[in-house]
Amino acid sequence: MPAQAEPGRASAGRGWLPRTRIALVGVVVAWVVPLATHLVGFDVLLPVLVWIGTASLLRTGRTLIDRLVIAFAVLSGGVSLGALLFSVWPWGLEPVPVAGTAFTTLVLVAAVTGRRPTLPTRIDPSDVVLVGASAVAAVLILRPLAPSPTAALKVLALGEDGARHFGIFDNIYRVGGLLPFHQPEMAVPLQAGFATYPQGAHVTFALINNFVHSGSSYGTPLTRLHNFALLYGLSLALSIACVMWSARWVGGQRLRGWAFLPVAAIVTGFLFFGDGIPIFTHGFVSEVAVFGPFALLIAVLSRPLSDPREQIVTAAALLCTVSMTYYLFLLSASVAVVIWAVGYRRQLLRHWRWTLGAILVGGPVALFAPLINLRQASSVKQLTRDGGVEAMNVILLSGLLAVVLLGLVVRRTARRSPAWRMMLAWVISSVAYAAVLYAATNGSATRYYYEKSLHELLVVLLVGAGATVLLVPAALRAPHRRRGRWLAGLIPSAAVAAVLLVGAIFFAGPANPGFRHPPNDRSWGEAYARDLNNFIQPANAIVRTFQKLPTNDGYVTVLYVNGRHDAITTYNGTLWLSVLYNNHGRAWPDTIWVLPTPTKTDAELEQFIRDSPDPVRFVTNAPSVSRVVAHIRQTDPGIRVEVVPITYP
Repeated sequence: MPAQAEPGRASAGRGWLPRTRIALVGVVVAWVVPLATHLVGFDVLLPVLVWIGTASLLRTGRTLIDRLVIAFAVLSGGVSLGALLFSVWPWGLEPVPVAGTAFTTLVLVAAVTGRRPTLPTRIDPSDVVLVGASAVAAVLILRPLAPSPTAALKVLALGEDGARHFGIFDNIYRVGGLLPFHQPEMAVPLQAGFATYPQGAHVTFALINNFVHSGSSYGTPLTRLHNFALLYGLSLALSIACVMWSARWVGGQRLRGWAFLPVAAIVTGFLFFGDGIPIFTHGFVSEVAVFGPFALLIAVLSRPLSDPREQIVTAAALLCTVSMTYYLFLLSASVAVVIWAVGYRRQLLRHWRWTLGAILVGGPVALFAPLINLRQASSVKQLTRDGGVEAMNVILLSGLLAVVLLGLVVRRTARRSPAWRMMLAWVISSVAYAAVLYAATNGSATRYYYEKSLHELLVVLLVGAGATVLLVPAALRAPHRRRGRWLAGLIPSAAVAAVLLVGAIFFAGPANPGFRHPPNDRSWGEAYARDLNNFIQPANAIVRTFQKLPTNDGYVTVLYVNGRHDAITTYNGTLWLSVLYNNHGRAWPDTIWVLPTPTKTDAELEQFIRDSPDPVRFVTNAPSVSRVVAHIRQTDPGIRVEVVPITYP
């Protein structure tokens, strides 16, 4: 009689073989799907499938929106890690190998963990608010940018940082990876130091762009500029959505249902109608892109996910994303991270394998951007330098700070809650960081990084805005807790939200209007939505010049004009053209030359032409330039200088 197999081994063997076969089939499908979508030019579907697939393997999150947001957080860290791989493997950012690798990873995770894909179907009224408000914000943000490259430029041409960020994005597209791996090639395309600038946002934009176009080769520089502007606009809308979700997550059950409406109004009021728009129009691409992951980091460290393993992975992923995108926000956040790690130490030790894996994998990714950029940003002088930045409305910010602190400190419910205590730690560390930078700048409130620290404080306070609900008497909050009553509390919550939004429309403009302020004392968001605060003349000059001279033939192009906004057009126009011609590193000294005074004397023009190490082409409506160039050619016929006339009102 044959010996019987041990039941445990038999069942294990029978379980392992089918799982292995399923995994092998899954790996095959993981590559067949990208190949199929690529053949029909529909690779844009792939990131959506990866996102849904990631969400289906997670188990935390009460509603479908919760699950999708947490999956986005995990994927953001995956892109940060993947960017390093994509930069050294031979396929760059091509959609098929990127998506195939992502799908294969999901299949292997499912096989190892034994998890089957599943998604929650529950929808909360607050989900409707979040999705609806985010969609409206996206439409309002994209509408002025959408028609054409000129339309995008009339919004972004004012901010010189936007030009440099586009240059980083465009060169990542050209080389197929992060630019620190291609520094010698970047001497001509980029200004010194920008090849090592944090590039998490730029590489993400490039990846999405390649999926949309089913390849890594398409269009002209103006086409890519337009797509970059649209992706940048979407990143602001996504950040608004992430901040709203984070505020709801930290608030817990108190912000479920329609009670979330006023908090959503506060977030959109500040980030669209208030100081979020000047941050956007100044071209602070990395900062706008980091708002969302930074808010999610605050949320999951304040109120950890129910599964400690998923909490460890998500926290590590978000730390990597923030560091790779804009690590300046980690300077003050590191205090809160340490406080969380100490408070969460038992779970970290209990799941030490996951903790060790997060450190070994996430640690190098999180350290990559700060270390590679150490030479450029390692001094105190860098943190105290001047720069083009709009001063925050400190009156509104102070009011928000006061209300959030009242909710966190006065209410016993907040003092007893670990989530709200952690939120208080975030607020205190952010206020302290801003205070240190303010002192370091000798009390000057217009220093560049001091204002950046206020931007960070704003995000922290908006995530903590749910504390305002704690100040509402319990009797008024009671209707929101009735289960199964979708309409309970809708009318009072909607009325409060409407009052907050109307107040933001009328009063969320700058406290001290400067050159770039909205016209007629409007709020930033109202002026943006009405397309009032734009610079169409500089945008037209840039686009018309590039269309007339679409190739870089070794000349440095200087856009030199007389007329309205001549200073903006001459400096920012020359800057944007150098990025479009991909010779910003070479043209940067010429751009600096036009900056101090837009109208040069004949002697200054002649000296500049003779001293320039590169041939110069003036695109101008100024007769003085033609006169000086004609004089130089008479005395030095061999000099390489050109004048291209352009009509400029």
